[in-house]
Amino acid sequence: MENKNSLSKNSVTFLGDFFNSLAGQAPTYSIAGGTAYILSTSYVSSPLAMLITLIGVITIVYSVIILSKRYAHSASFYYYVSKILGKSSGYFNGLIYTIFYSVVGIGSIAIAFAYLGYEGIYALTGIEINPLFLIIIPVIVAYIIAYLGIKPSIKSEYLVSLIEISILIIFIVFSFVYNSKNISLMPFTLKGTFTNSLMGELVAISGGLIFSITYFMGFEVSTQLGEESKEPNKNIPNSTLISTLIMGILYILATYAILLNIGYSYNSVNNFISEAQGEGVNPVFLLMRRYLGILGLTVFSIITLISVFGCYLATLNATSRMLYGMSKEGILPNKLSVTHKKFKSPINALNASTLMSLIAIIIFYLISLNYGNLINITYNAMEKAYAIDSLYYVISLALLSISAFLISEIKGKIISIIGLVILGITFYYSIVNVYYLITIIISSLLTILTYFLFKNKFQINI
Repeated sequence: MENKNSLSKNSVTFLGDFFNSLAGQAPTYSIAGGTAYILSTSYVSSPLAMLITLIGVITIVYSVIILSKRYAHSASFYYYVSKILGKSSGYFNGLIYTIFYSVVGIGSIAIAFAYLGYEGIYALTGIEINPLFLIIIPVIVAYIIAYLGIKPSIKSEYLVSLIEISILIIFIVFSFVYNSKNISLMPFTLKGTFTNSLMGELVAISGGLIFSITYFMGFEVSTQLGEESKEPNKNIPNSTLISTLIMGILYILATYAILLNIGYSYNSVNNFISEAQGEGVNPVFLLMRRYLGILGLTVFSIITLISVFGCYLATLNATSRMLYGMSKEGILPNKLSVTHKKFKSPINALNASTLMSLIAIIIFYLISLNYGNLINITYNAMEKAYAIDSLYYVISLALLSISAFLISEIKGKIISIIGLVILGITFYYSIVNVYYLITIIISSLLTILTYFLFKNKFQINI
């Protein structure tokens, strides 16, 4: 007899896992919102930084493959680590991933929806709207869809992912055809960093890795469907690998295509960055208009927002299932394991995820108030949220790699080590100010403290 608080079994096929992972990575959203971040550190060498990031992410995906072939659980990032390193380590990774990465991630996606919605409307009409009016849209609509269960979420991701990938491929093809004379290997060399020393070049590339990783953030969201997928130990690892490879190739080509359009000079890249940061229409939207016309720009603007929404929805589902799964394991309050009687959605965990994400949005807006006008505040709130939640992401992925290392054969151990090295480099060069470091230290200490305070109450065993 099925448990009254269980999720909907066998509701997601291989294609569902695949498109859920695509939606989590949100290609249109990543490129429209994240290109300026990478260019601001790696400049013309950004495609090289993206290539290195793809290699690093694939080594992490390999670790996910090893673990997801063994275990299927809604609280995947807790469960994988707890099975290998023990419940105390699993608890730490579960909270780091869920509260400090995933919840902050939901908040950052909502802010990105507001920013890109503003930019799309401005590019199309010249009208400047208040971006705060847009934030509530993904929060409410995604909550309703997630409330109705996993099937409506997966169905909405099929069409959206196909359309947004098609739009990006058309843009890439046109960019290469119309700028064929400018095709060069410079973007895949260190010279494009515009620094005067090898150390400076390496720092510039390494600095770009943290923002490149944000493109792939969400590749793992299908692991949280472990209790709702058909043949989860087969479909989840395979769909995650394929979707990440496709996205990585697309990201490299799209970044290169943007550079083909704006040029390889230091000034042209800086102009692009300035425009993206609120001093004009987002230049990605202008490039789309150049090749696809007003109709194409309109479609791109709409698809970008739908892409952001799809990412929000996939992340919300993943976060709520992490809370649900950890509650079911007895390490979080029991109320979070309650599911809807009809739709089988983790209703209480969904409510908690939404509430915490709203708190995160407020916090990042408050710490960005000194950036002038509202669009600059929104952009910088998004940037700060991206930067901090990606650091937690690196920590969580590192614990997964260590877990995979311990149960792997020689080949797997080597791949896990490569992934750990790249994650370590990314983390080291991403601590660009004391604020990030202090935040991570305090939150990690608080996580450890809650373990000792509640381990008896929630039956957390070492």
